Amino acid sequence: MISRQTSRLLGGLFLFLIFLCCTCSTGEIDNFEGIRIESDLRVSYVGVRIVLVDGNQQPLIWGSSILSPEVGLSALHPSEIITEAEIHSLQNGEKHKQVFSGQLYNLRWSRIIGTDTRILAGEIPHVMIDEDRERDTQRGILTVTIRTEKQGPFTDTITRARIYTRSLEVYGL
Repeated sequence: MISRQTSRLLGGLFLFLIFLCCTCSTGEIDNFEGIRIESDLRVSYVGVRIVLVDGNQQPLIWGSSILSPEVGLSALHPSEIITEAEIHSLQNGEKHKQVFSGQLYNLRWSRIIGTDTRILAGEIPHVMIDEDRERDTQRGILTVTIRTEKQGPFTDTITRARIYTRSLEVYGL
């Protein structure tokens, strides 16, 4: 039989654990108040890097101001982050035609080489981007929105992102 003192100790420990579980904010990224996007053109996709930033537009640092990926009970897996991306082609320097609308593919946690800056990296495969033969440049407008169950939405736009690998001359236009 358990002594009265042991019973009280276990009861106190149980209450402490319940309190601890209720006060932890799982699934929330500390100091996350916005995003800044960067992109680069690759052979088979448009690479998108999403820099998570605080209220002063400073990047969140790996391990100190943000949850570590896939570590512990409060980890935030990329599958828990909802992404929406849109690409519009340009004509005469103006937004012309929507050529992509959908989610980022192959979303994963990463970091900027040589720094502790945490980023989300994703891709938009070229086969998913419609060709616009009326465009007059390889560049376009890329807008990305992300949100989690508890935070967001946060949006950023690049107005002259390289999205096409081929110029219009390839089509004889």
